[in-house]
Formats: sequence, C-alpha cells, structure tokens
Amino acid sequence: MGGDLRGDEPEHPASLRVTGGRSGGANYGGAMTQDDTTPDAAPPPAGSPQVSATGDEVASAAAPTTFARNVATELVATTLVVLAGPGSVVLSQGRIGALGFAISIGVAMAVAIGVIGAVANPAFTLAMLMSRMISVREAVGDWVGQVAGGVLGAALVFGIDDLTRFSDGANGWDRDVYPGLGSVLAAELVFGVVIVVVVLSATSRAMTTSAIGAFTGATYGLANLVLFHVDGGGLNPARSIGWAIFSDTDPSALGQLWAFVLVPLVAAVAAVFVWLAIDDAVVDDTVFDDTFVDDLGDRVAGRSG
Repeated sequence: MGGDLRGDEPEHPASLRVTGGRSGGANYGGAMTQDDTTPDAAPPPAGSPQVSATGDEVASAAAPTTFARNVATELVATTLVVLAGPGSVVLSQGRIGALGFAISIGVAMAVAIGVIGAVANPAFTLAMLMSRMISVREAVGDWVGQVAGGVLGAALVFGIDDLTRFSDGANGWDRDVYPGLGSVLAAELVFGVVIVVVVLSATSRAMTTSAIGAFTGATYGLANLVLFHVDGGGLNPARSIGWAIFSDTDPSALGQLWAFVLVPLVAAVAAVFVWLAIDDAVVDDTVFDDTFVDDLGDRVAGRSG
C-alpha cells in the first residue's frame, strides 16, 4: 500500500507518536522493530535458563507509555486548533473576520500535524484507521486526546473571556446568517470528503510530515473560509463538541451538535472510497478487505474468478 511507510521513508503524522525521535525503533503503525544500529546481545552463559518475551508481552509493556503519549499529543494539538480557530473569533470580538479565522485555523492545523505530530481531528483518525495506517489502540488514543483537547481549548477561551459563554464560533444552522440544515449537511459532507482525501493522498505518497501538515492546513483553512458564513466552520467533531459545551446560542449549539459530529465521520468513510479511486492503494489495503466491498472492487476491475 502506498501509505505503508517503512524503513527510512517519511512517516505519516499519527505514526510519529511512536517512531523516529519520539520513541525510536518503532515502525509504521506502531509495530516495534529492532534498531539496526543496536549491537547484538551477548549470548547467555552455558546452562543458564533461556527466558524470552513474546511479541504480545513486549507490546503490553510498551503500550501504556505509547498510549499516554498519543493522548497527550492529540490533546495539545487539538487545544491549539480550538484556540486558534473559534478562540480567535471570540477573543478578537469578531474583528478577525472569515479570512483571519481561516488563516488562523489552517496554520494551527499545519503546526498540529507538521510540528506536534498529531492529526487533531477525529475524522482524520477514522480515515487512517479504515485505511490501516494506524492501529485501533492509536485511534482510541487519538479520540480521547482530541475530545479532551477540544473541551480544554474551549474552557481556556471561556476562562480568558471572563467566564462568559459565547455565541461566536459555535456551529449551527437557522440562526444568525447561517442557512438551513440541508445546506449545512451538504457543505460539511463535501468539504469533509475533500480534506480527508488530501490527508490520505499526502500520507500515501510518503511525504514528510511537514508537507502533509502544509497541504492539510492549506485545505483546512480554505474549507473553513467557505464554511465560516455557512455554519461557523465545523469539519472537526472535537472542536464542535468542546465549543458547544461553553456556547450560549439560540437554537442551542448542543442541540445541533449531532450534525457536526456525525457528518465529518461519514465524510471520512466516503473519503476512503474516493481516495481508493484516485490512488494506487487498493481495497485490500483497507478494513474492507475480504468484504463485499472487496468482491465488488474485484468485479469492477475484472479480476473476479
């Protein structure tokens, strides 16, 4: 698969939490490998008992640190995205405008991916999980850290803003300048698919994390520029969850939250299929291997037996 970045090739953002300079000796997707520079261990004295750890035992011993670091990385990165995105709108009292909001949140996403080594968006994590770029353990760590970061970022803005609940930056429809539900759902789905396709395509091409961050951040910023006057710029369930908790809107942002959690995740699933259509990757590289989707793909490609 194009996204199987092993050896000395650049690694995708989620893998940086367990590879390279962070943990060392870890391979793509969290699979641990022996460092080539590590000298061979001396053989045990004759007659001494042979004790060896199984792969599962080694993985279990390393899992707590990896999982905790995963959560912490996503928490910090998602907090940054929330502060720079809707936080900039509230703290500037709306003066930042749509363009300023888009630039700010786009740059924050680029930094989150290219520098911090996170993905800072549950939809990105879901797409990577379905594409077998990360493990289930990594995905769970992502989601825990992302939601916590979304809530923490909103809480920090709430505290800085004199404990005043805000209406600016909250996602929704049928209020202020926002259109109806149908327009919001369509916009979130279309732009959600586009952004996730960019993430998967950049990752599968073995780009550096800096390049992945730059392309993703630019696309994310452009999408939020368009969506700013449509629904406040969603595309990120963690950002929407955290912001809705501290918002004061009519209709309630919490009551409309389901759309901004569900649609980006649906978009992530749809984006995997779009990515398969334009990338060298195949269904066998995804969680849809050995399913009706795989059979259908074989028939379309004329490979059925």
